[in-house]
Order: sequence, then structure tokens, then C-alpha cells
Amino acid sequence: MQSQRQPRVSPPASKEAPPPVEHAVVPESRGSDEAPPEVPDEQVPLLPAREISQQDGEATPSDLAPDEQVSDAAHDQLAGPDPSTFAPDAEETRNITMGPLLKDKPGYDYPIVRNGKVKFWLEQYGTRQKSGFAKGLERSGRYVDMFRRIFREAGIPEDLVYLAHVESAYKPTAYSRARAKGVYQFIAATGKSYDLRIDYWVDERSDPEKAAYAAAAYLSDLYDEFGDWYLAMAGYNAGEGRVRLAIRKTGSRDFWKLAESRWLRRETKNYVPAIIAATIISKNPNDFGFDLNYESPVVYDSIEVDGAADLRVLARCAGTTPDRMRALNPALRRLQTPPSGVTTVRVPLGSGAMTLAALEEVPVGERVLYERHIVRSGDTLYDISRRYRVSVAAIQQTNRMGRRTLINVGKELLIPTAAAGRYSGDSSVAVASGETIQYRVRRGDTLSGIARRYSTSAAGIAAASGISTRKVLQIGQRLTVTPGVRSAATARRIASGGTTSSGSTPKTYTVRRGDTLWRIARRFSTTVNALCAANGIRADGVLHPGTRLRIGS
Repeated sequence: MQSQRQPRVSPPASKEAPPPVEHAVVPESRGSDEAPPEVPDEQVPLLPAREISQQDGEATPSDLAPDEQVSDAAHDQLAGPDPSTFAPDAEETRNITMGPLLKDKPGYDYPIVRNGKVKFWLEQYGTRQKSGFAKGLERSGRYVDMFRRIFREAGIPEDLVYLAHVESAYKPTAYSRARAKGVYQFIAATGKSYDLRIDYWVDERSDPEKAAYAAAAYLSDLYDEFGDWYLAMAGYNAGEGRVRLAIRKTGSRDFWKLAESRWLRRETKNYVPAIIAATIISKNPNDFGFDLNYESPVVYDSIEVDGAADLRVLARCAGTTPDRMRALNPALRRLQTPPSGVTTVRVPLGSGAMTLAALEEVPVGERVLYERHIVRSGDTLYDISRRYRVSVAAIQQTNRMGRRTLINVGKELLIPTAAAGRYSGDSSVAVASGETIQYRVRRGDTLSGIARRYSTSAAGIAAASGISTRKVLQIGQRLTVTPGVRSAATARRIASGGTTSSGSTPKTYTVRRGDTLWRIARRFSTTVNALCAANGIRADGVLHPGTRLRIGS
């Protein structure tokens, strides 16, 4: 069995792309659009683990976080079309012109061949798939500048960044049938061999920046082996073992000749011309009729967080929303940072110092949020862990249970919601006091449990929702909840369109001994950022007893 290559530690030396080669295109020998025959198993060499793209990958649809879309990645479309009908004889395909494309246009830093197969994908992306391709182009604005810098540092052609368009259309959460994930579509084994962390808490394949470093290193290694960027691309898709086999069986190192053989799968045969087409269009969108509004580059501050911290808590410290925190940190698979070690967390640009200062004021015990679960007949720890998307060990540790401890009906368990794979944006951490929300009842919910979660009362929820406190809740039922309001009469008045009395939320607050901005913000259901803005103070400043703070704008 072939040994697995060690991951690259430092960027490779700069590689110059070889001069363009006149590639012959052999006409298809088959007259049908039938898929090429599969290679017999006995003829396929054993491959290193990171090359087995169809069987590998730890993440499955059942254990993905809620925002990790389980959908076909962009390159899953490559197995279908047969571009052979667009491939006339070799001389003709080499001389296809693209109108203004050949005049006064930016050059390319890897060889660009304009043959019939490339033309096929230019037409696909410019007509049938134009809408989806345009969305990918607009999304690329977030990342392309960063990817180019990373590829340049690695010494490989910068134009290879457009490989990501064919792989994922620049979606960090793209997930393929082959269990490949992220912008650059790594399977788990390959990702790990290029130093991407993939475990219960973190999946760095979804981190565009780290995935780009891994992709650059992998492409560099493939070029080191094959000496040709087209073969390197083919190896990225099919695995280097498959490309080695095709070279050995055909006796050729010309990708276009390999693509006419049965030793590459149709997906790989389409993959390289699709990348070439994506590169041409990406650098010349106007020539193909694309009217684009590129998304802005992703910018952020990075902070170091020691141990577990709920993203909702971090969002409040940063003066932003939990959804924004999740978007900035797509590699975090749970709603919190890992419980051990230091994690680099991204926060909105300009908020790094404020976030750290506010987080230091949060007691360690309040950095992770919990839900309560009442054990019912038939419940097991395994069932509960699956429901909340948390490990059995996490439930046991949180509740100080031994490995053999039995759970009894009626027992109340604390569930660390930071690891519950389903985040609801109606968490009280993100809702201001007195603001009415609609809550959808979930399995196991009780009025008292919901009331505790939102710092209100069961009577207040019942009054605002027009139900009795004794009414049995139904899964999916909508309740009107007013966080921070315990009076049933006040909750009813707010729900009906009224307001709280002028004295229910003070306009100013006098600082007392022991107060911190974090505690004051929690007390009045606001944010540290809002307090600082309203009072012209710094998050890392010192509060003095007797100081009067304005609450709100």
C-alpha cells in the first residue's frame, strides 16, 4: 500500500507555469453519451486514505450544524454533460476564437487552451447555468483577493483560485455526495493530511482561509508529481492514484489524451475544461454578458478565546448578532468554542478589543448557556444527546454524572445549548427586554421552562398568548413571549400593542460597587457596545460608583 505523503509545513518554492502546449484532441470513439465504463476493481491500485474520495468523510448529514447545507456541491454537476459533441477535429478546436477575448485581455498564469470541450463549458456557464454561475461570481467577491494572496505565497498560479467556482461556487458550507466539504471541497482524510482540524467541535474545511492554504499546498504537491497543471487539477478531483493509473495505461501525460480514454471518470474529464472556462469568464465577465454586483470582501478582527464560550455571549460582547458570529466563524460546528485549548474567533472589524474587554467581565460559568430537559419515560442519554446534537459525555459532565449513572423519569438535566446543533435566533441573549417575540413550542417544552429561559413568568406567557397556565402545550404551537416582563398584565398589554409604563425601564442607571458593563448590559437587556455608544465610554474603561449611565440611545 502506498504510503501517505506528509503534509506541507511551509509554502513551496515558486513554480513557473510551463509554456502552453499544443494539445491534440482525439475524437470520441463512442457515438453515444453513455458514461465511460468503470475501471475494473482488479486494475485499480490501492490508494492512500486521502485519495478515496467516494467513501471517506467523517461528517454526515445527521451531524451537521443547522447552517451546514446538505446539498450537492457545484462539481457534482460534472458527471452528467458530455462535451464530446462540441469537440471537432484537433486543429479546429485549437483555433476556436472567442471574439474580443483574444484582443487586449488580461493574460493567464497557467496555460489556457480554447478547444471544443472548453467551449462547451463556456456555453454552459454563459447560457443554461448562467444564473447560478453569476451568483457564484458575485459571491467570489468575498474571497478571491484573499485566495490570490494565499496562492501567490505558495508559489502557484493565482488563476487557480477559480477552481473554487467549479468545486463549490464559493459556498463555505457546500457538501457533496462524496462527503467533500467547503469552498475547496476537501474530504476528511485529505483535509487532515493538510493540517485542517476536523472533529466534533471544529471543521476547518468550512473555513475559506484555512481551506485555501490547504488547497494551495495540495495543488503544489500534485504539480510536483505530474509537472503539469491540467494533470494537477485532474488529481485534485480524482486523486493522484487515478491519474497515475491513467498515465500508465495510456502511456501519455497529456490530459486531453487521458480524457479520451476510459481510465478517467466523466466527472474528471469535465473538471479541467470547466475550470478553464470558469477562469476565462471570471476574468472577462462582461464579454459573456454578466452584469455583476460583487459582494464585499470579508473583513474581521481575530481574538483568542480560552476554553468554551457561547457564540451568543460573544455576539453580545461584540455588539453584533449570533447569526453574524456564525457567518464569520463557519468552521465552528457547534454554537460555542471548544471546551479545551485556545480558539481563534473572528468578530466584526474594529470590535476585537471591545469584545475581549467585555468577555473578561463575564464569569466563566456564564460563558456557556444551557437548556433544561425533563426526563420522560423511555428517555435514554443517547436519545437526548441525539435530539440536542450534543455528546453523551457533555451531558454527563454538565450534570456531574458517572458513566453508569441511571436517569430517572422527572429528573431535570442541564443541556449545554452551545453544542445543540439547532440554534434559534429567539434566544433571550439576543432579545431586548420588553420586545415581544413569537416562540414555537418544541418537544419537552413547558411554560415554566420557557419562562426561565426568557426571564419572564409562565403567567405572563399565558396571558400574552391567550391560554391558560394549565393548558398542555402542543409541539409547533406559537406562544407570545415578552422577555424580562414578569407581570401578566404588562405582558398582555404589550402583546396587544400597548407599551410598558415609563418607569418599567429606567433611562439612567447609577453605577454601584461591583458593577461591570457586562452585568449592567444583562440587567437591562442591552449590549456593552450600546452602553459605550450611549455614554461615550470605552469597553475597557473603569466604572466608578456613583457614575450615571444612560440606558439606550
